Amino acid sequence: MIGRGRSGTVFLARHLGLDEERAIKRVRRTESGFIQEAALLKRLRHPGIPIIYDLEIDENYYYLIEEYLCGESLYARIERTGSLQTGELIRLGIELCRIMNYLHSFKPNPILYLDLHPGNLLICREQLKLIDFDQAALASLSQERSVCYGTKGFAAPEQYEGGTLDERTDIYAIGAVLRFMTAGTLREEAGQSGALSEAFERIIRKCMDSNMEKRYASAGEVEDALQALCTRKLT
Repeated sequence: MIGRGRSGTVFLARHLGLDEERAIKRVRRTESGFIQEAALLKRLRHPGIPIIYDLEIDENYYYLIEEYLCGESLYARIERTGSLQTGELIRLGIELCRIMNYLHSFKPNPILYLDLHPGNLLICREQLKLIDFDQAALASLSQERSVCYGTKGFAAPEQYEGGTLDERTDIYAIGAVLRFMTAGTLREEAGQSGALSEAFERIIRKCMDSNMEKRYASAGEVEDALQALCTRKLT
């Protein structure tokens, strides 16, 4: 066993024919939303998202067979090293925005992730990977949930207030992850000092505005802001 989430357990296995490692997520068949999760994942092809190979079923469980990713979570990296250097922070932030922008690009019905936090982000060979799509949903279906789970501190206010969920709900979580990367905490005052960090904090605040109308409209806009910050760092 290599992991356990809200809905199931993840095991490491080896494909005997190909001599390759696989991750197998086992979920009880009572988890009605799992088929939806598997259907979403099978559509995705992005270097920041694990490949889904197959879905098997027996009388008790679903088994989702996917690419095995070897790395450490963003949470573990920050626990181990403390706050990230500005260059690495911006690079990972840009990679995160590109993954989220890909999910949101499925028009007219984007995929909302809805549970973005450092434990669901892996750093594999210094590349960011998004895992655990337990809460992900098509935007049109996300409104049907009576309860919208999220991780405290990273979930947007509308996930608990019964408001409309859209791409900006994930934008809030991007801001929270960026803040966490600055010092391993969600407290504003814990960020680094200096003009560059002040500009970075402004990006975070816009992402995390309690009024979703005032947030960035897309992950692409957040990426553009981070790219501009990267240009400032290099000049």
